[in-house]
Amino acid sequence: MVGFANAGEKNEDIIVGTIETIHSKALDEDKKVWVYVPKPNAALGPEKPIYPVVYLLDGNDHFLSMMGLMEKKCRGIGHSCPQMILVAVTHNNRQRELTPTKAGSYAQPEKINENSGGGEAFSTYLEKELIPYINAKYPAAPYRVLVGHSLGGLTVLHNLINHSALFDAYLAIDPSAWWDNALLVKQMDVALRDGRLANKSLYLAVANTLAKGVSMDQVRSGSDQESRHIRSILKLIDSLDAHPQSGLRWKWKYYPDEGHGSIPILAEYDGLNFLFDFYKMADFVRLYDAKIDGAGELKHQFEKISARMGYKLLPDLETMDWLGQHFLREKKLKNANDFLSENVENYPRNALSHEGMGDYYLAANEQTKAKEAYQQAVKLDVSSKAKGKLEKLTK
Repeated sequence: MVGFANAGEKNEDIIVGTIETIHSKALDEDKKVWVYVPKPNAALGPEKPIYPVVYLLDGNDHFLSMMGLMEKKCRGIGHSCPQMILVAVTHNNRQRELTPTKAGSYAQPEKINENSGGGEAFSTYLEKELIPYINAKYPAAPYRVLVGHSLGGLTVLHNLINHSALFDAYLAIDPSAWWDNALLVKQMDVALRDGRLANKSLYLAVANTLAKGVSMDQVRSGSDQESRHIRSILKLIDSLDAHPQSGLRWKWKYYPDEGHGSIPILAEYDGLNFLFDFYKMADFVRLYDAKIDGAGELKHQFEKISARMGYKLLPDLETMDWLGQHFLREKKLKNANDFLSENVENYPRNALSHEGMGDYYLAANEQTKAKEAYQQAVKLDVSSKAKGKLEKLTK
């Protein structure tokens, strides 16, 4: 397990994930992955949600930053992306696993050349071994994201082009698209023409690796080795721009103040924003307006999200309760009922759902129904706050 020790008389670990060891036949070695699963929401009671899965290459370098971003962006009121499982993939031989072809003399040092070209075997490991293992052991939804930086970004592009069905969304951070004489740039041009990338999403982050005094235009038209990294990425962007009919949803961003090594955290943040821009409510504050059908808008939005992600997602239990309680305080009973009754429909085995309906019935002066709702809440969870509310009603 991965953890941190607190200073003080007694050390207590903060556990943030589990290390799994999987023997790979495709790679003929044991592989370690670091797995983070969202902390169970006690309010959900017996409900067992499933989560999209983010597969993160060079996982030992980027696990903590990505996990922290996911904790903040994917939880709480008004969260901007779904809670997700994080699978951080570590590499026993990074150059071998993250390069799709054998390098020629253009790759230095020579040791990289000798160890390169195992990318296809690594893709087989992902498809035939790791993904099935995660699906069998963890509450994984059928929506997957692949994230990689540098050679990891190269591998992201390789899988987008050559194994596009494996993942739904791809985040390539300053990828080494120059590899093998920019072979993937040529392959991307073909893939964009034949329709295989339709309904996929790509976020491409580009670091500032320009030589001093050199402009983007000069790089594009140049041929010097020093600029080959960013030149290959710019050529990739030109190819993407030239094929708007491909069906690929994509975006790129240049980070002028970040170098190749410093770009990942910002790119991870922006990448999640783009890849899940369909998830975030455009104007969450609007839901507090009693003049609109906020509950209906949320329901419709999650129907669209479900269609996009390929499985059923529901509006967040606590968000719906929060909004329902807001309208109870404002004495807007119809709006409150809309949110709170939706919770009962979506989460019928949850104590908070029935407690919320009890609060509504109490505000509506329907004490018999309030009592029944509180009784159901206590039946589902004896520690529910509904117990005290029920006792007050029965005095």
